[in-house]
Parts: sequence; C-alpha cells; structure tokens
Amino acid sequence: MRRACYRRWLLQPPFDRVHEASAMRRWAVASGSVRRVEKDSIMLIPVVIFLLAAYAGVIVSSRWIPDLAAGSVGGLAFFLVCGLVGAATGLLSTHIYIVVEELKHLPSPASQGEIVAGFLRNLSFELGSLLGFAGVVYLLAPAPEIDAELEAELVT
Repeated sequence: MRRACYRRWLLQPPFDRVHEASAMRRWAVASGSVRRVEKDSIMLIPVVIFLLAAYAGVIVSSRWIPDLAAGSVGGLAFFLVCGLVGAATGLLSTHIYIVVEELKHLPSPASQGEIVAGFLRNLSFELGSLLGFAGVVYLLAPAPEIDAELEAELVT
C-alpha cells in the first residue's frame, strides 16, 4: 500500500515548491506517517513523569537539606546534592511507571515476582549509587561558619 502511494507520488508531474510541499503533506496523510503519533504520546508519559518527579525532588531537597558554607564550593556542592536527589526521585518514579506497565501487560501472573524482584534489584543499585554519591558530596562540602555569639549560646 505504501509503495503504491509512493510510486504514484513519484509519477505525478513536478510542481513548484509550494505545491510540492502540499503534495508531500497529502501523500503523508494518505499513506500514513512514518512515525505514529500514538507511540510518540506513549513515550512522552515517562519523560513527563521523570521531569515532574525530578523537579519535586530538587525542590524538596533544597528546602530540607541543611545549609552549606557560603561561596562557590558550598554553592556547587548544594547544587550537586539537590540535582542528584532530584535525579534519584525522577528515576524512582520512572521505574515505578515501567513496572506497573509491565505488570499490566503480563500474560501470566506467575512471573510477577520475578519482575518485582528485578525491579527492586535495579532500583537499589541505581538509586543507591545516586544517593550515596549525593551523601558523599554533602559530607565533603564545607560546613557553614557559626558566629562567635551563637557558638557561645550553644555551649552554655
């Protein structure tokens, strides 16, 4: 069907640029596009889930993580830690979406345990690596300086 439409399009007399572009659009509509819109929209869902969860992870971590030292090193460490925590939450949400989709389209319920076990193994490796690196960056970052008056109040 597509070859026949393509051959028919090739045998048409040449048009100027405007008519040729509209003929190409008509041919694409008549023969079906090379890329399916349904598959594009399905692939957009995990990307949107990842971005929303990563954004939420960055916002939450930036509010809950204690302050680091002022300056370029402390700011870069804080930026890295917030970004890594955001990437970890985005990865977690994407993994959950993928497992739910796999379980939904599973032909037999006997292999559900294998899928969930593989999910947990992959999740612990990937999230553990990201969160461990975020913890190392946070612990190696310079701590904020405490004023002398505040330190005297804390001691007494």
